[in-house]
Amino acid sequence: MAARKSTARRKAWRTPERLPRQARLIADESTGSFLGRLAQLNYMPLDDLMGLVGEGGKAMQPRYTEVYLNPGALERLAALTARGPEVLQRALPSLAPHRLLEAGPEPVWRWPQWEAKDVFLVRACDLCAAARRHPSDVYLVSVTRWRVCPRHHRWLDNLREDGAAWLPLRTVPELVRAHRERMGMERRLGAGGRALLADALHITAFWWNIPSLCPPTWEARRQLLGGEVGGDLRLAPLVSYPETVRIAWMLAARERRRMRGTWGIEDDKMWLDAVGELLDEWRMPVALALVPVNIWMQHHGMPPHRKTTGRPAQGRWRRLPAPLPHEDASCGMHLERLTCLPWRFGDEPPEADDTMAWSVSGRA
Repeated sequence: MAARKSTARRKAWRTPERLPRQARLIADESTGSFLGRLAQLNYMPLDDLMGLVGEGGKAMQPRYTEVYLNPGALERLAALTARGPEVLQRALPSLAPHRLLEAGPEPVWRWPQWEAKDVFLVRACDLCAAARRHPSDVYLVSVTRWRVCPRHHRWLDNLREDGAAWLPLRTVPELVRAHRERMGMERRLGAGGRALLADALHITAFWWNIPSLCPPTWEARRQLLGGEVGGDLRLAPLVSYPETVRIAWMLAARERRRMRGTWGIEDDKMWLDAVGELLDEWRMPVALALVPVNIWMQHHGMPPHRKTTGRPAQGRWRRLPAPLPHEDASCGMHLERLTCLPWRFGDEPPEADDTMAWSVSGRA
């Protein structure tokens, strides 16, 4: 009897046949979004498709949370799509090796009833989707709560309401330029560049939370975008994006040399003066606006936390290793978990006395 049950189970999990209709792969799409499109194209309920992929609970709506597979379920999905597992892993970030569930004797998937903790799901640009004959309801995996479509000048975020998925950027082209610079920075500096962008984003969050520190240009951009759309917190990372990217490059200029052991105390003084000049150019109160920068410097003191290595081969010497506490920067973790700074957009601003104390306390 036991032998018959074992044989029946092996037959139940034999390699599935290729589905008749296939969904094109979209770079950075969530696995749940891809599976939803695949089920829709083949006119089958999503629960039925998931039953072919492996064992799991109830399928959830792709807009709210992500589905995770173990290696066995990935192999079955590869068979259903007639694509190699490595091809799916290149296109769908949540199928990366470090995101797979623990391997076991059976194919297993899990669709948690909460939002993904390490990434955000952001709706894809519907114009891009329409141009490629995809449905507009495509969700992408993102390390931020938002993405920029430089082709159609749109700011996309993770709001779920219909008609509230994007904001036009035609009136603020500097935001698209900043996004291209940010992408160039990450390509050039690698995981360390992504971690420093996270730090810069939360330095500007400190300024945003204290209105007296905000550069006047932020209010001007907010007016151009329509201050009432989605509330202030939706607009916060948007209107501060160009300054965030500028600060990220400043942090990177210091960090690259510090990590290589070619940075000294005098360099620190000149660098901080240069940051102050930039803040003055933005018409900010320099002494108070330097508070989060000083705190960041305390987390990135000298000498570097890890030993420097020799210059890598094949021209990759510009790559910046992920500095402590950012070891997981290369794993696609969202920026709010990468930063070494404690505050976020919308946090209660510190008391005036505390801010002043920080500004005069110096750095470690």
